[in-house]
Amino acid sequence: MFKRFLLMLLMLFIFASAAFAAEQAENGTEGNSTSIIDEAPAQVIPADYTEEGVASWYGEKFQGKVTASGEPYDMEKLTAAHNYLPLGVKVTVTNLGSGKSVAVTINDRGPFVPDRIIDLSRAAAEKLGFIDAGKANVRIEPYRPEVKKEIVAAPVVTKLYGAFYIQVGAYKIKENADRLIERLGKAGFNNARLVRVVTDTAQIFKVQLGMYKTLASARKASLKIGAGFPGSFVLADVIQE
Repeated sequence: MFKRFLLMLLMLFIFASAAFAAEQAENGTEGNSTSIIDEAPAQVIPADYTEEGVASWYGEKFQGKVTASGEPYDMEKLTAAHNYLPLGVKVTVTNLGSGKSVAVTINDRGPFVPDRIIDLSRAAAEKLGFIDAGKANVRIEPYRPEVKKEIVAAPVVTKLYGAFYIQVGAYKIKENADRLIERLGKAGFNNARLVRVVTDTAQIFKVQLGMYKTLASARKASLKIGAGFPGSFVLADVIQE
């Protein structure tokens, strides 16, 4: 009786092992097989995109802090912050004063200052030669690597789509932000939102209009704001709690 019981257990074990092996083979996970994961498509921007303005840089104060892309800021890497270019896209920045150029990857949002168009890492600013000056007039263009004949260039998009806003003001006191929203409403701008941003030392209340589905529509709307609301600028959706 005991031998028969052991024989039944052995048969059940062999059957279960065979079934498991068949399932593994069917799912392609047997032996040393490796799962293949499709890579995400590379971010692209319009081929004719160009922008000129003032660049600044940020360094040790932000070292190690989390960027908008989720990765920690490393001032020794060639990266930059931009208000609406897709995160992960690579662009070429040229110092119009010296002619020096550098390719950087957009991994953060900013600068949140109306007269600046890009915030570069310390390493990128060093390559452009304006560490001591702090600012420089630059031109931003799509990064164009040397393409080998056998490589087919990726298609470019004709427009930038996403969630875009127009930042009209930023205040440390919420009541001031509320008053700006009231002024905007009286001027006919009823699509304002209040964004609370918490930093290490303070909190900031940002007043933004939107949202707009394309960069072009956001820029068109920003032209209607007029001189009554100076310092406005367009940015991609960024909320930090």
